[in-house]
Amino acid sequence: MDNISQNAKAHWDNIAKPIDSLGLLEDYVIKLCRISGSEKPYQLDKKALVILCGDHGVVTEGVTQTGSEVTRIVSENFTKGNSCVNQMADVAGADVFTIDIGMLGEEYPDKDLKTGAVIDRKVGKGTRNLANEAAMSAQQCQVAIQVGIDLVAELKAMGYKIIATGEMGIGNTTPTSALAAAFLGLSAHEVVGRGAGLSSEGVTRKLRVVEQAVARVRECDVIEPVELLAQLGGYELAGMVGLFLGGVKHQMPIVIDGAISAVSAMVADRIDSRVRNYALASHISGEITGKLALDELGLKAIIDGGLRLGEGSGAVALFPLLDMAMAVYKNMGSFEDYDIEAYERF
Repeated sequence: MDNISQNAKAHWDNIAKPIDSLGLLEDYVIKLCRISGSEKPYQLDKKALVILCGDHGVVTEGVTQTGSEVTRIVSENFTKGNSCVNQMADVAGADVFTIDIGMLGEEYPDKDLKTGAVIDRKVGKGTRNLANEAAMSAQQCQVAIQVGIDLVAELKAMGYKIIATGEMGIGNTTPTSALAAAFLGLSAHEVVGRGAGLSSEGVTRKLRVVEQAVARVRECDVIEPVELLAQLGGYELAGMVGLFLGGVKHQMPIVIDGAISAVSAMVADRIDSRVRNYALASHISGEITGKLALDELGLKAIIDGGLRLGEGSGAVALFPLLDMAMAVYKNMGSFEDYDIEAYERF
């Protein structure tokens, strides 16, 4: 344990309460202190949720309950405050930034980062069908990753102290499952879930697609992380990989949301093994790939509520818990202050 973590841990142990009694919340505060480079309380006054939006060619395989047109409709609803995550973000005190990184359709006019509008950072108009070919070119994948890295830099320059990751993309649990299978050496049956409420027939089609896609890259002996991401991923997943890499580059804590976000964090960690040191797990997703990815990262999530909405909803749900934990860390007195005999660590 580094000196800052040791000092933060010692401060927790000196607070007038049973040792380790706030569990993972204490660990999260220590991690935030380590990221900031100081055992002083981490400032959480400006929080951002970045929702990356993209479409997927694999939708043509019948692996979704709705069509790709829904991606754009829901993404525009984020800017109007009309989605579930908007209500949650308002309560949590987080600003919502909606990014078109790869949706079908024309570009939006706004390029500069702001709330209340879909921001154009489009790399391509939807991916290709990963069942039969690479979802993106290697160049497109690199550009999408850089979009995420740049967003972290921009938000830090705007004074934000922590970023939650969110996504919107009809069909994106299919590339998520394919990536999990490829990176973890698992079969399709071990990684495929119902996504946004697939029927049994839809799950069967999804299993076939994931098996076909993973077999394709295994036959070509594709093992390099960015190449696998280009073959099996999506623009919003690659952008989230960039957000996690940007956390390392710009010393910013990045909050993992659910399955799609967790798998993106896992891919980013394969590119730069320091990613797990800057990522905070929010919840254990109802999709199996979320837990598989967190286990691979060695990260524990504090919320286990069967959440599976996406959009960054689980990530922003962590924010109030962090605020509460940091308030205790900052404001509570010591055993000496309250004339209480200190607990001992055994």
